[in-house]
Amino acid sequence: MRSTLVVAAVAVQLPCHGHALSVSHRRMHSSSSPRFARQFALKMSTLDKPAASPSSNSVNPDDLFEHEEASSLSLLPLSPSSSSSSPAIPSLLQKVLDKVGKIDESRLISSPEYLNGQEPKLFSNLVYDTIHQPADGTHANATTLLVARPSSANLFSSSALLCGTALGSGLLFLPTAIAQAGYLPTIVATLIAWAYMTISALLTAELLINRCGETGRVRNVGLLELYSEFLGPNFGKVAALGFVVVSYVMMGVYFGEGGDFIAQLFQLSADGAAAARDGSELSTMATTLTAAPEMASTVTAATASILQTSFASRTLFASLMAVFLATASKYGAVQRVMTNILVPSTLLAFVIAIATAFPTADFSVLLDSSHQHPELVLNAFPLLFMSWTYHGVVPRVVYNLEADKNKITKAIVGGSTTALLMYLIWNAVVLGNVLGDKSLVDATAAAAAAAASASNAAITDPINLTRDLPIQPSIALVSELAVITSLIGVVLGFVNEFYDAIGALPSQSYGPKDDKKWQVALLTLTPPVVCSILLGYYNDPSLRDSATSTLFAVDRYQVMEYTGAFGASILFLILPALMVWQNRYGDDARPLTVKPMFPFGKLTLGSLYKAAGTLIVEQGLEKLGVFEFVQEHFLRKGIH
Repeated sequence: MRSTLVVAAVAVQLPCHGHALSVSHRRMHSSSSPRFARQFALKMSTLDKPAASPSSNSVNPDDLFEHEEASSLSLLPLSPSSSSSSPAIPSLLQKVLDKVGKIDESRLISSPEYLNGQEPKLFSNLVYDTIHQPADGTHANATTLLVARPSSANLFSSSALLCGTALGSGLLFLPTAIAQAGYLPTIVATLIAWAYMTISALLTAELLINRCGETGRVRNVGLLELYSEFLGPNFGKVAALGFVVVSYVMMGVYFGEGGDFIAQLFQLSADGAAAARDGSELSTMATTLTAAPEMASTVTAATASILQTSFASRTLFASLMAVFLATASKYGAVQRVMTNILVPSTLLAFVIAIATAFPTADFSVLLDSSHQHPELVLNAFPLLFMSWTYHGVVPRVVYNLEADKNKITKAIVGGSTTALLMYLIWNAVVLGNVLGDKSLVDATAAAAAAAASASNAAITDPINLTRDLPIQPSIALVSELAVITSLIGVVLGFVNEFYDAIGALPSQSYGPKDDKKWQVALLTLTPPVVCSILLGYYNDPSLRDSATSTLFAVDRYQVMEYTGAFGASILFLILPALMVWQNRYGDDARPLTVKPMFPFGKLTLGSLYKAAGTLIVEQGLEKLGVFEFVQEHFLRKGIH
């Protein structure tokens, strides 16, 4: 019996200079921006003429685009420039405008309705479902219908995606950085890092929206394309390589941390089962981790014994993540599971952990002058910047929210601010418990003092010190969930970027398709997984001799510190500022789709890349030992 494919055509009526612009969801194409703008201007001129027929206002998108796409663009009429002469601007005001920078509104190619918010969406992001209808008395042949429906992505899920991607670095490594400099001095530094990274995310979103309008594409526009377009082919490849390295480093660290925390959780579960069996007292959280103590005692004890090696725990964690990603991606539910289940679970576990640890925290020690080292605040910035490294998923947020600049701004600010509040509370509670315990104060103070005299000194990890405190189970659970959400976020962003970079675009613009993205995901995850597992094997004293384990020892804190100082600061602070500067104020006067998403123009952009540049120089000189050399050979000699 023959089968017929029927495609349900979908059209969106968009206002445009008093006309209804009908854009069908068909195959669309794009070209270079000047020809694209001229073609659309020609189309708009036909719309301004009296209609000859009811269909005269219909524009065929095949004339405008050269790239297959499933979404309709509600942009692209050139805004008419005013023919009247502008009044003279006072010289002082003109100097201020030149200093701050002003956008020529004649370059805006989006519709007035989009610019003023009457039509907030730049395009329609549709999801296509396939419905199979068997042959019956009405239809002689079996029929397959392709039905379009609006995307289910919303503001909350986008904020959750950004926040969840950022939490891993902040919750795991910030307490160490804060402990070195002191809680009070780093509050201002935390606020500065939050502001800078939030602004850079908004600038990245602005670049993505402008690129969508310039090319006519709304899918497959990501960070690597921005690098190539605004930095040139050579520097674009260097920036793309940096993005790959930073992503791989973060995934490798998260796989290692995830394996370590899953071993802790199994050990706590075994201890809880043993405590319930023997009638001894243990923390409430450790006991509740074992649902059925009598049955689980033997199983959890055996599992915990096996997972005592880093090789086994990391292998288990990597296997569980691979199974989850493969299963969820099969149903296109990776992001939904993360934003609707994992991130809320992390927030719930965070609230429980804070409620558990708050009564035992001694917050007075956070105000003690002996724990304040303002001279070390600058050293905390690399980890502070890493705590808001969610830029890899900003392209997904822009696409999911259909380039609605107001929703995108709320999502970025909301997700970033949620992470900020969690970091401030988390650091206060963790350090209040660690520094408030007299048996741990000396070790923490010694580590902070050592950090002031030697850049390569061992830094005491407050999260690791909680293993000796009753709050360990709740801290371990929150840390594990934060690692999982951040790992998924990094993978989501990197897979899409890598998928676009190799040119593996789908063969059709919409509808059911086998895009082989799982192959890209496999290529993405293999290097960090293999590296993490091998390091766990060679770094485990129980499996290798002490010399080998010492040789392959990796300080994940220092890895993240170097990545933040020389990776995140360049990719997510300097480059967005430079690319936005070129896009807004470059000599080529590129067409713009959206007005600046953050005010103060050149002042903001200059502040971003100058601050990041200063950090890179300072950290580079410190890591190379220049400061120590000068102090040893010049300053001390001058004193004597």
